[in-house]
Amino acid sequence: EILHSGWLKTEKASLYFKIQKDESLHDKIEYIRNAMDSIKAIPEIVKSEIHSEDLLTIYPIFDAHIGMRARKSETGEEYTTEIALQRIINGIASCVAAAPSSKFGVILVGGDFLHHNDNTNMTQSGHVLDVDTRIEQTIESAIDALAAAIEISASKHETVLVSVIQGNHDRDAYLAVRMAMIQRYRGNPRIEIQKNVGDFFIMEFGLCLFAAHHGDKAKAERLVMHLANEWPEMWGRTRFRFYFTGHLHHAKMQDIGGVQVEQMRPVTPRDFYSMSRAYGSQSQMQSITFHKQLGEISRIKVSL
Repeated sequence: EILHSGWLKTEKASLYFKIQKDESLHDKIEYIRNAMDSIKAIPEIVKSEIHSEDLLTIYPIFDAHIGMRARKSETGEEYTTEIALQRIINGIASCVAAAPSSKFGVILVGGDFLHHNDNTNMTQSGHVLDVDTRIEQTIESAIDALAAAIEISASKHETVLVSVIQGNHDRDAYLAVRMAMIQRYRGNPRIEIQKNVGDFFIMEFGLCLFAAHHGDKAKAERLVMHLANEWPEMWGRTRFRFYFTGHLHHAKMQDIGGVQVEQMRPVTPRDFYSMSRAYGSQSQMQSITFHKQLGEISRIKVSL
């Protein structure tokens, strides 16, 4: 499948590029390559010298819905693109400051980081969305927010792994954010941006197994069975297994077949659609720290 449009943030300005349908495949590939090469890699980030090699801290960021517009008069809380950006920066800063000095940090963007996928401002099912701005500005703010989260965490952890998975609101747009991160941190060996495209995050750490999915395409029971079936070697080597989902905008934790499945609270507040249907949610960010032999050992929760 050929990518027909994308969003790139360069050193001087943001660049929105379009590829015409009559261009050859070779021209399209060259155009994208040249555009990506224009993103300047930032200098290496100075790390903390104090850390524990037996610890790993995960920062789950689910359902930020950057680009959503909510009015206090309708929903009880104001929400704009700028507010979303500041929520993520303030939330991750508080979580990082309170988390143990683990060697490994994981920024886990669990889908719906962006509220809309394009300028039609509709979900795939045709639901009309309340948006704050055009998709170009939404992607630019999403890039800024994730870059800030990565760089704050990299000041504490020696190695930072970043995974950006697909949601139902940003099924294509999330790729632009992930691609921009790959280019931005290509000069930082301590920061690894996962290059896999799709719905799942999977990671093994000592006796711990971590997995994530947005939660929109399968229920918890099926996700657990899929984890055991698709990654049986990791399953067999581990004792503490954790599965993170989002999508439904409220907290829920349950043990299913040897896996702790946790539905995370969102970064976003309610929009008018949620308010009018009497849905409730509490905005929150967390840092969760794991020991490679003992499983989860500490957790920080920050209300937004």
